[in-house]
This record gives sequence, structure tokens and C-alpha cells, in this order.
Amino acid sequence: MNLEKKMDETIRLLKRHYWGNILLLLTLFLLVTLGIFPLLDRSKIVNLTVEMYDIVIVIITIPLSLKYFSDKVKKAARPMEVEDAIRVYKRASFWRLYTLSTITLGQILLNGLSGNMNFFWLTVVLLIAFLFCKPSYVELATMTQRVDEEEAEEGKGESR
Repeated sequence: MNLEKKMDETIRLLKRHYWGNILLLLTLFLLVTLGIFPLLDRSKIVNLTVEMYDIVIVIITIPLSLKYFSDKVKKAARPMEVEDAIRVYKRASFWRLYTLSTITLGQILLNGLSGNMNFFWLTVVLLIAFLFCKPSYVELATMTQRVDEEEAEEGKGESR
């Protein structure tokens, strides 16, 4: 199988997970926000301590999941075999996507249970964080490319 075709298929798979996940979370968020979802009655009161811990968890989870992905991709040995690069990129991408998805789902459920606007706005922030999670063919391709020593030296010579 052609190496570029393998990378294309991987990116298509990751994009299907990405868009499917976002559509599912947005649909659930809209159903809960508009009060259409019948299981949630918005009459539960969430303890202030739970709310504070929830905010801290969200504040910590967003940068940690984005940093984890960045570290895994950037610190991988270069150049990598295509299969190894695909494995590393998929694992890091899925971990980032589903970590944020789990936290977002929790926010949606807490919003539906309590009707607290803090959970609503935390959900909006998490949905915005998904903009930084879109799979990129360029990122995957750079993991497999060799850097010529001559090009690196030319770049250093030009910057002087």
C-alpha cells in the first residue's frame, strides 16, 4: 500500500472521529440547553465544592491534553517509519479528543442536571477548545520526513 495513501486514510479516520464527536456533543448540548432532553429536570442543586473542583478540572484538562498531544508529536524521533508515525499520531490524537470529549460530556450532564450557567459556559469553552484538535495531514507528514543537513546549514547561513 502506498505510504501517502496510508496517511490519507489515517487522517480521514481521525477526521471522522473528530467531526462525529463534535456533532454528537453539540447535538446533546443543544438538546439539554433547550430542555428537549426529557431525562434531565434541572432541579438538582450542585454543591459549591463540586462546582469549584469542576472548574479546576476543566482549567487543567484543556492545556494538559493539548500539551500531551504536542509533546508526543514533536518529541517523537525523526524521521519515523510511516506505520510508527501513524501509530503515535493516532494514539495521541485519540487521547486528546476523547479526554476533552469526556470532560465536555460531564459539563453537559452537570448543566442538564442543575441548570447552572457556569456549566453552560464551561461547555462552550470546551467546545471552542475542539478547534485546536483538528487532525492535520501536514503534522503527520512531518513526522516521516528527513531533514537534509545541507538545507539546515543553508538556513543557518542565510540567517547570519
